[in-house]
Formats: sequence, C-alpha cells, structure tokens
Amino acid sequence: MMVAVAAAIASCRLPFQPQAESPAPPETAQPAPPVEPTPATPTNAPAATLPNALVAEWQPLSNVLLAFGSMTITPDQVQWSSGQSSPYQLVGTEGGYLLELEARPSFYDTQNQFIKLMPQADTNGAADSIEVAFYPDASHLQRDEYIMYGSYFAE
Repeated sequence: MMVAVAAAIASCRLPFQPQAESPAPPETAQPAPPVEPTPATPTNAPAATLPNALVAEWQPLSNVLLAFGSMTITPDQVQWSSGQSSPYQLVGTEGGYLLELEARPSFYDTQNQFIKLMPQADTNGAADSIEVAFYPDASHLQRDEYIMYGSYFAE
C-alpha cells in the first residue's frame, strides 16, 4: 500500500524546470529633483512671544518682592519700579515661561540671568496672579534651584 501511495504522489509532481531569472524592469532615466539645503534657522518662523495676558503691570504679593515694587512686563522688557530693568528673550515654555534677562538685574546683591513666570488662572481661566522664580545662572536653572520665589497679582 505504501508503494501505491508513493507512486500516486510521484505521478502528481510536475517535472522540475529551472526558472529563468526575470529581467529587472528598465530604469527610467529621469533626473532627480535638485536638493536645496535647509536653512539653519527658518527665516519665516515667528519669534516666541509671551501671551498677551502676561504683558501687564503686576503688583508684589510676597514680602520678598515688596522691596522691588511692581513688575511691568512689555513684549521685550521686564522692569521693576525700584529701578531694575532688562530686555529679555523667551527661551522656554515648559512649566511656565522662562525668560533670559539680558541685563542680569541684581536683587539682594545677586544677579539674575533667568526668571520663570508661572501664571495662576482664576475660575474663568484668566491669569490673575503670577508666581516668579529667580535663577542666577544656567546651572541653577538646570537643577531648578531658584534663589528667590514670590508672587505678583494683577490689578
């Protein structure tokens, strides 16, 4: 019986025929489009700016900030009523708005390179107060070691 099954299977097989390699489709001779270099910085990218709600005059709420008076934020500068002021660059938005102060204003005899603005919203979603952390340099900022922290409120 095994012989009959083997003979039946053998008769069903097709004879071995080597397949010829199929030729590759002809390549089209179209030139590749020219590659233009990507600019290092996009020329039409808008500069990062603070939300309009933060561009305002803020009154000190914390005792540590009373000596410096009100803080006025404009689209390009921060100024305290005690006389310190600085142009700034918005350099980050993680956990608040990180400003690099170009003039490094001095508070309590310590220069501050960065401040982080952390708006606090009311029940309507409007920023009615703002917490501010002061950092003397990038190393303190990386470790999130602020040297002064306080709150301001909007009038």
